[in-house]
Amino acid sequence: MHRTEEVRPFSDASGRREATSWCGPLLRLVAVSVVATALIVGPDTLSTPVDAAPSPVTIRTIPAKVVAPGAAAVVRPMFTKRSGVSVRKTSIDVRRGASWVGRGMRSAHLTAGSYRVTTKVTYRDRGTSRQRTARRTQVVRVTTAAASSGAPVSVPTPAPVVSPTPDVTPSLARTSTACDDTQLVKPDGTPWTCTFSDEFGGTRLDRTKWLPQTTAASGYQIGADCYVDDPDNISVGGGSLALTVRKEAEPVACPGARKGDETVDYTAGSVSTWGLFTQARGRFEFRAAFPAMKKALDDGVAGPHSALWLFPAEAASTFPFSGEIDVLERYPQWPDHGVPYIHYQPDASDQSVTNACRITDPSQFHTYTLEWTPTTLSIAYDGVTCVSHVIKKLDPAYGPAPFDRAFMLVLTQGLEAGAATSATPTTGTTKVDYVRVWK
Repeated sequence: MHRTEEVRPFSDASGRREATSWCGPLLRLVAVSVVATALIVGPDTLSTPVDAAPSPVTIRTIPAKVVAPGAAAVVRPMFTKRSGVSVRKTSIDVRRGASWVGRGMRSAHLTAGSYRVTTKVTYRDRGTSRQRTARRTQVVRVTTAAASSGAPVSVPTPAPVVSPTPDVTPSLARTSTACDDTQLVKPDGTPWTCTFSDEFGGTRLDRTKWLPQTTAASGYQIGADCYVDDPDNISVGGGSLALTVRKEAEPVACPGARKGDETVDYTAGSVSTWGLFTQARGRFEFRAAFPAMKKALDDGVAGPHSALWLFPAEAASTFPFSGEIDVLERYPQWPDHGVPYIHYQPDASDQSVTNACRITDPSQFHTYTLEWTPTTLSIAYDGVTCVSHVIKKLDPAYGPAPFDRAFMLVLTQGLEAGAATSATPTTGTTKVDYVRVWK
C-alpha cells in the first residue's frame, strides 16, 4: 500500500478552511506474536544510500532486540545526521517475500519471518535548496526467542517497558465520575479544572466541538477506505458517538484519495477538534468500545483500525519530529490489546514510547487516559499504567520541542492498511461514551 506523499491540512468538508498544520498518514501495520520474539538483522546491506559519500545522513543498522510475550517487534526509521541538516521526511517500506507489508510507513510491528526493510530519509543540507533522499535496505529476521541463534537470550517478563520510570500521578490510577469531579486531584493535591467535555447525550454531532474529517478535504486515508461526513459513518445517539467503517454496496469514488485508491469499497468515520479546541498538557480521558472481533486477522489482511489520539494543531516540523500521541490504537491482528505510541524522536532504541496492553473484551466500554506534564507522558487503561515516558530533549535541528505546543483531539474508525479479503469484516463501529479534558 502506498502512502509517501504529504496530505492536505485538516479542514472542513467544503475545503474552505486553511491550516498551517498537516496530518501525515497513519500507516502502521501491527502483526504480533504471542510468544517472545527476537529481532535479528542480517549482516549484509542490500543497498546503500543513493547520495554520494560522504552523506550528511547515515541510516543506522536496526538493532537486535527481545520483546516480552504478548509484545511486538517494532521497526521504524533510525538515522544520524550532520549538524545543519534539516530532515523533511522519514519512512520505511517493508516486504515479506514477494508481498508488501506496507510502504511509506512511520513504523511497523512484525511477526516471525524474514523481511526486507528500506529506510528512507529525505533531507536538505545547509546552504542548499535541493532535497535529497538517503536510502538503505536491510534484511531483518524476526524469530521466536527459542529459535534465535548466537548468545543465550534472556526473555523479560511480560510487563510494561518503562525506561526511565517517572512517578505515576495519583489521578492516573482512577477514572473520573464527571468532568467536574472534585475528587480527581493532581499530585500536589489541587483539583483538575475541566476544559473540554462531550458526553454525547444528544442525537446529533455537536459541531461546535467536533469537525468531521474527510478524505475530500484533507486527503486523509489509512487503508483503502474513504473518510466521509455521512450519518452512516458518524452519528450520535443512545448516549454515545458512533464512528463506523463499512463496506458499501458498490465501489464509491473518493475525492482527494491517493493515487490507486480513488475508488474504494469502504467508507470510514473520523472527527477532530481542529479549529475548535486545542490544549498543551493536562489530563485527557476517553471512554470507548471497539468493534467486536471473533478472531485475529492474518498478517496483511485489512480490518477495522480504531484510534484515540492527539495531533499538533500547528505542526512546527515534519513527522515524527512534530509529535503525535496515540492514547490507543487497536488493530485487527491484535484484537485483545491496545497499543499506545508516543511519536517524536528518530531513535528507535527507546521502547518506553510504546507498549501493548491486554484489554478484557475491548467491545465493552473501557476508560483510556493520558496525563501529560512538562516532562512526562503517561497512559493508563482502566487506571492501570500502560506507558510511562520521560520526554527527551531533541536536537534543535529537528524543530521546536513538540510537546510544548497545543494538540487537538482526533477519534478515528477506519480500515487498516492491507488487502481486503473475505475475512475482512463488512462493518466495524467504535462507540465513544465521553471525552473529558482537564488542565
